[in-house]
Amino acid sequence: MKKQILIGMLALTLLPGVARAITIGGAVFGGTSIPAVQDDNNTGPMYGIRVPVNFVPLIAVEPYWAETNGGNKDYTAAGIGYTRDGIDMSSFGANVLFTFGTGVKLYPFVGLSSNHMTRSGLDQSETGYDFGVGLGFNLPLAGLGADIRAAANVVTDPASSDASRKWAEITVGVSYALFHSVVP
Repeated sequence: MKKQILIGMLALTLLPGVARAITIGGAVFGGTSIPAVQDDNNTGPMYGIRVPVNFVPLIAVEPYWAETNGGNKDYTAAGIGYTRDGIDMSSFGANVLFTFGTGVKLYPFVGLSSNHMTRSGLDQSETGYDFGVGLGFNLPLAGLGADIRAAANVVTDPASSDASRKWAEITVGVSYALFHSVVP
């Protein structure tokens, strides 16, 4: 009986160490999307929302929605100039962030997305992969944060077995911790 009481007391002292904080936040971001190795698309703005969810201190899962408006591209062919519409893209996906630091956070991330690309003569949905690095800051107001990110987004192109569309993305965002709970 004394052994069971001792084990029970030891278990109770360890419970706070096992407890973890679950944080769910909301974030908005904006920036620029720069096409890489695309002769038919130009740089354009991007914006969106993210919902970061932290289950453990170093790893967060972040569902997101983003909208990118590709810039028009001017061409000259056989002495005749024309303008081609840029590619507009709507993306839904999720990133996994690996967070290091407390006040200022460094976080590499990887993600998977579904991307719907449109313009005159183009209307297709494809799988995308993204990866990058971010730098996050806590702001003086409790629960408020800001970040800056650099990422690469690669969207597969099934029309060609060895081709894909690629973008470099630079964004700035603001986030707020909407829900914070300690779970044993």
